[in-house]
Amino acid sequence: MEKELSKRIIDELLTYLYSHEITDIRIGITFTEEGFFIEIQGETEIQPDDLTDFAELMNHPRDPSMDIYYQELLGNPCHDREDYHLLGSLIDDVEVMYDQPVLNIKVFRSPS
Repeated sequence: MEKELSKRIIDELLTYLYSHEITDIRIGITFTEEGFFIEIQGETEIQPDDLTDFAELMNHPRDPSMDIYYQELLGNPCHDREDYHLLGSLIDDVEVMYDQPVLNIKVFRSPS
């Protein structure tokens, strides 16, 4: 289940980057006993104007009791703020950093 969820999380993060015309992208994922870590980096000369809002939505506290429900809602082809709020509800920790020209997003999720 965690591998399938990691694919969905990566898809949502890619959608965010693509929506800002960021296409020079690197993705790393590591599975450990503690959970999985995703790091996604993209290059852009200009920081996305909604990056602070995105980071706040992604930092929404995880609600394990709603995991299955939220997973079902991910993957909608039309994205808005609520999708990133849902994504934040499925992860334990996120770091969003921009150091021109690199946008770096690190995600951690412990097992269900």
